[in-house]
Amino acid sequence: MTSTIDSTGTLAGQGNNTGGVQVRKATGSVGAIVSGVDLNEDFDEATGAVIREALHENCALVVRGQFLTPDAHMRVARLWGEPFLPHYYRANSVEGYPHIAVIPNFGKEKTPSEGWHVDGSHFRVPPTVSVAVGRTIPAVGGDTMFSNQYNAYDRLSDGMKQFLEGRRVRFVGTRPVGPVRHMDRISDLLPANEKEEVAHYHLIAPEHPATGRKALYMNRPGKAMTQFEGMTEAESLPILEFLHAQSVTPDNVYRHSWTPGDLVAWDNRCTMHYGVHDYGDVERTLVRITVGAAL
Repeated sequence: MTSTIDSTGTLAGQGNNTGGVQVRKATGSVGAIVSGVDLNEDFDEATGAVIREALHENCALVVRGQFLTPDAHMRVARLWGEPFLPHYYRANSVEGYPHIAVIPNFGKEKTPSEGWHVDGSHFRVPPTVSVAVGRTIPAVGGDTMFSNQYNAYDRLSDGMKQFLEGRRVRFVGTRPVGPVRHMDRISDLLPANEKEEVAHYHLIAPEHPATGRKALYMNRPGKAMTQFEGMTEAESLPILEFLHAQSVTPDNVYRHSWTPGDLVAWDNRCTMHYGVHDYGDVERTLVRITVGAAL
């Protein structure tokens, strides 16, 4: 397959099931819109390569109107790796597909996503890519925002980059203990006797294996990321808060307004995301696959 990029930033290539895949930038800094492909149909490796590279280069991508079957959803997710879902969340998975999580409206007080974060940063091997499909979307509200963590790193001074080189940060989360059950809230909100803390150290400025670029790897300072290795929390927090704040300036963010059937993929290694909960108690359900993780 041949590909060309025109003056508007659109990449076009030929795929076997549509006649052409097009990729155009969603903003000047982050995100891409893919069109010209029906992902419920089989696609060839060349088409998959265009989609895979679109995510690597743009951090997040959107394909509208993809009312995917579970099998098609799994096929798309495998463009970036093997699906993974923790055993304790599998009661919240699609029937017959234990790696496809169902993400309902937990309510504003219980939402796991209203705040800038990455998925599973407390895992031993954090997820690389997340691929979500909009199943039931509110008439108004429920947007998701994405940041470009390449840009966040590139904007740092040489002195700060030198300070961060090879430095690891402690990432913290919780997981349920005891019998697996349907979860109606995030594990952080469970009673103390029903959860345990999990923490791992990860590089704060790793090099992306596909692009060779460095990106800030961040989560919520003082909550999901607590301190630099070898430093106290008090010493670490001002730096972590500075890095987090500069990651999510408006010129570094794409805000996605969902419609039913949207497929949205994001790379946790070069983006953070924020689920805006402004839709009350109305139904909002996504189905999501994450890849590349290990507990």
